[in-house]
Amino acid sequence: MLLNFREISGLRGHEGRTIRPGLIFRGGAVTDPATAGNVENRRVTTVYDLRNRREEAERPSALRGLELRHPLRHHDIDVAAPIRMVSEGTAQAEGNRAAMLAIYGEFHKTFLPTFEAVFADLLTSEGPIYIHCAVGKDRTGAMVALLLSALGVGRKAIKDDYLLSNDAYHDIAASVRLRHPHLSALDNPALRPILHVETAYLDAFLASMGSPETYLRQSIGLDEAAFVALRRRFLD
Repeated sequence: MLLNFREISGLRGHEGRTIRPGLIFRGGAVTDPATAGNVENRRVTTVYDLRNRREEAERPSALRGLELRHPLRHHDIDVAAPIRMVSEGTAQAEGNRAAMLAIYGEFHKTFLPTFEAVFADLLTSEGPIYIHCAVGKDRTGAMVALLLSALGVGRKAIKDDYLLSNDAYHDIAASVRLRHPHLSALDNPALRPILHVETAYLDAFLASMGSPETYLRQSIGLDEAAFVALRRRFLD
């Protein structure tokens, strides 16, 4: 099974053009060689693994055994503090929700080098892509929101795609428990703000940058030619 896996297609972007099918996929880390072929079968050519070095070392990607491009360098950014706080019994639901809002509000700064690297590669590569982190909801959600913004997709459609991660809540919870076996029962209310997504999280990310277009142009450095190239690649 591919964790929190889905294709993004058919959404309306710039000038009413729609995202072509079979080009953009998102989800969680693929650590089981038996399921890695499911990604390869989608003709994916490039994998953007947004995890940090420790995550990759603890759960190596089975996709690296395939002939797929992995252009990103792993980083040392740690976003697991809320999970550790729960495991130590020091956080409650509202505290964890506040922590998640704070994490999202800092994504535009902490992950700027990663976002820059993804967009730089998108402008020089071809073929279908797979964007993933550990469970495919937070870092992946932020990166996909930026890409969809660059393609001219409306805010509501971006949020609707983001919220689909909640459909995989139980699978995400099981994956987190596998990596953090010392956690209390997964029905602990303190865990829910960490294991699911909500509109307020994504709003915190988008609001932190003023506007996605401004951020894409001024912080990531996309010019008009870059927007045209991205839209030519992914939109009908």
